[in-house]
Amino acid sequence: MKKLITTALLTALCTISAAALATPIAMTGAFASSDLANNNYSAVFSGKSFLPADYTVNSMSYSFSFRDDASDTFTTSAPVLTNSTMTGWMPHTSISYAQYQTNYETVQRTGQQESAALSIGGVALGTGSTTWSESSTTSSSPLMATYEGWSCYYACYHFYTKSSTQTTTITRDSTGAFTISGIISNGSIIDELLRSDQLTLNLKVAGDLVLTNSQLLLDYTKVVTAAEVPEPSSILLALAGLAGLGAVRRRSKRAAV
Repeated sequence: MKKLITTALLTALCTISAAALATPIAMTGAFASSDLANNNYSAVFSGKSFLPADYTVNSMSYSFSFRDDASDTFTTSAPVLTNSTMTGWMPHTSISYAQYQTNYETVQRTGQQESAALSIGGVALGTGSTTWSESSTTSSSPLMATYEGWSCYYACYHFYTKSSTQTTTITRDSTGAFTISGIISNGSIIDELLRSDQLTLNLKVAGDLVLTNSQLLLDYTKVVTAAEVPEPSSILLALAGLAGLGAVRRRSKRAAV
């Protein structure tokens, strides 16, 4: 009997503790597509149906992750001459001389930066964007020979200018992944958002992005009503009963001895 009463009390105490714990629930809702590009998007999230009859929302957490879709459009600038070098006349063959000219130019190749701005119920939640990175490549054009004429000293020599262009292409592109996340703990904002159970989430996207994860969680505590909580006097009576049972059992053992 003692074991049964003890088990019942422990169960009741565990139930009271569990009711006081905060519990997260995932709200339902999603954007129509995970491929997002240069537009405003909205999705309606709801979740009151998962809540108990009496509850208190402690906070609302959100996490939305994006990545670049790796299909950027690049703009390329016209070549800009940055330097030019030339050697003096050098023997080229037994009857000609040549000078070598190298032109150095730079081309800028720039992609686009993708970004997203998140808001819910008119409340701005945060922004994020892909990260810029830079790389460069260098290429040279074939030598171009230009005949400059001829001149005679002890012998007659032909003169040529041989030129080439060395082009450095600097590529700047914004790539990678990012997450917009946070917690709303302002009770008045949460109550207003939950009033109609229609949480409209807005997303403004620039560039081409892929939505890889979306999560909206309500962290709530179930409100324990008076009917659900055992009165202190009932618990004390039960504990006193257990103590009495223990005393009776001890006396019985002594009498047996």
